[in-house]
Amino acid sequence: MVRLADPLTQVIILGFICFCCPGMFNALNGTGSYGLSAKDTDVGNRAGTALSCVFAFSSLFAGALFNLFGHRVLLILGGLTYVLYVGSFLAYHYIESIVFVVIASCLLGVGAGWLWCAQGAVMMGYPAEGDKGKYFSLFWAIFNCGGVLGNLIPLGLQWNDPTAGGASTGSYVGYMVVMTLGSLISVFLLPTAKVTRKDGSAVVKVRYSSPILELKAVLGLFGDWRMLCLVPMFFTSNWIYTYQFTMNSTNFTQRTRSMNSMFYWFAQILASIAFGAFLDRAQWSRSTRARYGLILMTVMLIAIWIGGIIWQTTFGPKSYIISDGEPVKNPADYHMIDLVEDTHEYMGPFFLYFFYGVADAMYQGYSYWLMGALTNDTNQAARFAGFYKFVQNLGGVLAPVVQTSTIGIAPSDGYNIVHAHGKGMGEIIIAVVLVFVGVLGAVPVAFKAVKDHTVEETEDVVDQKQEAVYEEDVKA
Repeated sequence: MVRLADPLTQVIILGFICFCCPGMFNALNGTGSYGLSAKDTDVGNRAGTALSCVFAFSSLFAGALFNLFGHRVLLILGGLTYVLYVGSFLAYHYIESIVFVVIASCLLGVGAGWLWCAQGAVMMGYPAEGDKGKYFSLFWAIFNCGGVLGNLIPLGLQWNDPTAGGASTGSYVGYMVVMTLGSLISVFLLPTAKVTRKDGSAVVKVRYSSPILELKAVLGLFGDWRMLCLVPMFFTSNWIYTYQFTMNSTNFTQRTRSMNSMFYWFAQILASIAFGAFLDRAQWSRSTRARYGLILMTVMLIAIWIGGIIWQTTFGPKSYIISDGEPVKNPADYHMIDLVEDTHEYMGPFFLYFFYGVADAMYQGYSYWLMGALTNDTNQAARFAGFYKFVQNLGGVLAPVVQTSTIGIAPSDGYNIVHAHGKGMGEIIIAVVLVFVGVLGAVPVAFKAVKDHTVEETEDVVDQKQEAVYEEDVKA
């Protein structure tokens, strides 16, 4: 019999919440430019920049909010901001209001910071030490089913329209309905104090904190050498989305973009299950698994990004045309491949995009697994998750800047497109360098910080320290 209070049940429910909200967001985002036509990449980039900027700072303090108010409040409110965000792109189809899109992007930045912090705390803090890979892979598989099934919406609605340049009204409405449902599923999550293991023990002793203590704990992460070593990996984990999703939007028809995106997220499901099982392999000690996992991930990344560089040589900005008196990107500089009409040409980039999904699942999965290996405390996991998302979204802020510059694959109209050079090769080289700097940063954590058993201060000691600090603050 399934127990609602079981940690695994709670993570499964969390997976379905993220299936409906960020899962549908990923489906829309994965098609490139959030379902807009290829000519509107600048709108997508501005929205992405606004979203990532607010997301970063919202995430930094979301761990404190988690410890003060609990995860259900953050998940419900965070989920509803996804609905508004998609609605702004639907409105753009009719009124072309970039202001509404940017405002909605900022609000989603706040909500997404809350949602993903709560997700990270539950996913890293609930499982036992030997099950962290299992819990991650299960969550990641359910979550990415949203990206897979979400792409069936535009794929089915626009299959017979190979010339479609963007998502239809029906597609946006479908996303909004599912996202609303997802935010409401959050009511089935139990308070952390009521989640118990099969032996009746609580997952975590809830320590009611204060805003001052939480602020100090969050800022303290900037002095934690383990977190500082992982900053490059965190920073890069969403940077690559900007390159990959725009590559998809500029080189394929709408139905082909949806097909690519669907299999991108399907690849994440397969990779997360396989890699999660590898990281939980009982025959090896946890420190050994940390090292072997890093080695396996590095080999896969090298092979996949070599393929990406080869593909990049076949397209990219090298000229411009004049539209309404302004220099704009020349569509002839990019492919426009259709999966039905150009099947032979399509197979190579299809498999590349599939393995981009594999690479992302391994990269982010390893990040979460490392953080989970550093703590069993849900309160601390919430802070780790907030720090992770803060750094991750700083990368999301800067990636569009590179992409729309003269070395990116989608230079902004005007000066940048006129002076574009390198056919976008500069952008992918920066992405590849960042990916492997992140790998190097993870080396000392994997080889030195990860132990076979996490040894943390006892709860009583932590309580005494918090009370002492609080009393000092009150006296001051």
